[in-house]
Amino acid sequence: MKSTLTLFFMFCYLWTSAQEITGNIKNHGKTEMEMVLMLFGMDNTISIGTVDKKGQFIANLTHLNTENIPEENKSMSMGELYFNFYFKCNDSDAFGDNAEKPAARQDYVRLTNKGEWKGTVFLVSDQKLIPWLEDSGYNNAINGSFYEVMYVEEDMEVNMTCSSSVYVSENEEAETEYNFDIQLKKGFNWVEYTIEEVYETDPDIRASFPSKVTISNLKDPSKMQWIGVYY
Repeated sequence: MKSTLTLFFMFCYLWTSAQEITGNIKNHGKTEMEMVLMLFGMDNTISIGTVDKKGQFIANLTHLNTENIPEENKSMSMGELYFNFYFKCNDSDAFGDNAEKPAARQDYVRLTNKGEWKGTVFLVSDQKLIPWLEDSGYNNAINGSFYEVMYVEEDMEVNMTCSSSVYVSENEEAETEYNFDIQLKKGFNWVEYTIEEVYETDPDIRASFPSKVTISNLKDPSKMQWIGVYY
């Protein structure tokens, strides 16, 4: 019993530690800004930290809450879990009982100054992933990881593999494989998408795309590059 409790508290500690990330936003060099999530709309931002003039930041998802989010805005932003991951399965039944549980997805971290949206931060392991994230139809995917935030209203685990398909030409489809191995805690969670394999296409028809992806909890925050784009 004692060892079980020890393991439980170790897991809680590791999860809480993983929720806080320190680092530097490349090419920031601006002014102090607030780092926010806008998954419930621009008028209902949720602060996760600040970045200083030199780009140094601390971002923390621990203890965030949605108490001040109007229920109408919250319900409009949330949908079924199976539909909120970046990559979609052909069959929602693959998610079992978790398929229709409420969730909301945040793609990028936003930067605000005096309440105004001033920039966006891409979270990637390789800066070369950004063109693909911005326009996957015309820019090729590459091996690597990108990161998002997922909000859920209860603890759950997703451990399964599912398939989907992508058109590579007018009359041809290629099968894709998505491996889910993730524990979501009630509240806000970092999600890591690791592109293991890329399907090479005819560039005159469409860009190359991920054909095998692993979806997991954040593994190693030190591999995350925070790349700012400013307006």
